[in-house]
Amino acid sequence: MSNNKWSEQEIDQLLSQVPKLQDTRSKDEVLKRLQQDPRLAEDTQKKRKIWIPPAVAVAALITLTLLGATLINQPNSQLQNAFDSSSESKSSAEMDSVTSEEAITEEATDESSDGSVTFNSESEEQTTESEMAKSTEAPVESVLTSAYLSDVENHTVFKIGLVSQDALVVPVTFLIPNDQIQQDFGNQTPNTLQLYEQYAADINEEELGFTDYHPYKGTFEMDQEQLVHRLPQEHDYDLASAALYVYDLSLQFTFEGFTQINHQNEDGSQAEFDQVGQKTPTVLTNGLYKTAVYPYTDPTGQVYMVPSLNEPFNTVSEALAALKTSPNDFFTNVVPRSVSYTVEEIQGVSHIKFSEPLELDSLSQEQTAQMIESFVLTGATFDVQIQLDNIVEEQWNGINLTQPIEQPVGLNKYSWQ
Repeated sequence: MSNNKWSEQEIDQLLSQVPKLQDTRSKDEVLKRLQQDPRLAEDTQKKRKIWIPPAVAVAALITLTLLGATLINQPNSQLQNAFDSSSESKSSAEMDSVTSEEAITEEATDESSDGSVTFNSESEEQTTESEMAKSTEAPVESVLTSAYLSDVENHTVFKIGLVSQDALVVPVTFLIPNDQIQQDFGNQTPNTLQLYEQYAADINEEELGFTDYHPYKGTFEMDQEQLVHRLPQEHDYDLASAALYVYDLSLQFTFEGFTQINHQNEDGSQAEFDQVGQKTPTVLTNGLYKTAVYPYTDPTGQVYMVPSLNEPFNTVSEALAALKTSPNDFFTNVVPRSVSYTVEEIQGVSHIKFSEPLELDSLSQEQTAQMIESFVLTGATFDVQIQLDNIVEEQWNGINLTQPIEQPVGLNKYSWQ
């Protein structure tokens, strides 16, 4: 390394002696020279390559994917939240509306009881409920149990006493088409014995909810206006007093048109029953039972109208008055306890006059039908027609209440199948 040292003065003096550089070329000439320089042209045409490490690329791709998913899902999430919020608001509004209506109804009910405020909406609601209740009631055809003249057109009436599971005898009226009667009897009009012998065995009593009781053991013979029941040596009609009672009542409800039934052994001697000894003839009253007729509901839930033959009455007025009370656990009183009435016979018609105007529509169809039929059927056991007085309605389900009511031709109708 040289030991010579330069002073600043010497350096300045040396630099001052360097000649000055001058470029006399014009700007256009310099530009043209640059454009023609091949080195500059190659640099501008070369593309610059950028290298990215693989790990950085993967990380960037994952980041972009997550970011895109977030951006895409965000609006849907916000929309769902808005929908949920709208649904909750709507549900809340509906609940508030229902609560408000219930509060108004309760308030109207409370205020109406004081006689100060009445809302039309409440009246309309009550009317609607009343109409709905009426629409669910059974049609009158199903609650009228008896057979009337209009029912027996082109039919023959076959009556029989069937025995219920409660050991009650129920009078039943089968309506057999006349075509069937014509086929079985020709031009002959069968009596009650002939009808019984032809059709009793065909009745499926158990399917109808009764016990298997018919046909009777033994044979029947006609002796002018009476019947003779020839009993076999072994029969169960005298096992107990109840069995004997059922036997007599079933005969009573089955063989109308005859005066009595004699009970004989197969050899023609008078039959003896364990309970009573020598059996006296069963007198047939042909429907004139002179008793009250009540609704009876059997164990299957079926309702029948049944005469209470163990409680005879001297007058029809007494029998009609008895319908307000139930005589036993099987029969139901048909007149509401709050309803009172009197009975007066006018020109052979028993008028039942209610103390207060009775609106039949205030009762159920079933209760009204049972009450009317009990009155009419009870009167029929005395061969007396019934007329109801002081009833609000003049017509009820085809029944003209301004005149005596038609008597049925049979109790508890069934169509013959």
